[in-house]
Amino acid sequence: MRLAPVLKAPYHTDDSWWHLLQDDDEVRYILVHCEASFVSFDRLIKLNQTELKELHGLGWIFLQYLANRINYFVDDYKNRSITGELLTAAINATK
Repeated sequence: MRLAPVLKAPYHTDDSWWHLLQDDDEVRYILVHCEASFVSFDRLIKLNQTELKELHGLGWIFLQYLANRINYFVDDYKNRSITGELLTAAINATK
């Protein structure tokens, strides 16, 4: 038995490509700048109860994990993706 090498991508410890946001009602969202092949786009997801519980318990490390899931498993979050004015407001809040 031996350790398997793990290649670490530079962005795995970089949180500059995602942001945690909350609205006036304390609802929390994560905005992730996703990259799929040669296309990049922003995806805004409202955190559900399970994710809020994980955020409370694990903090930053959970958000890093969730952002990676949203980026790599885009189809899993497609039906939860928020668009329109709320997405625009989220993007503007991060500038």
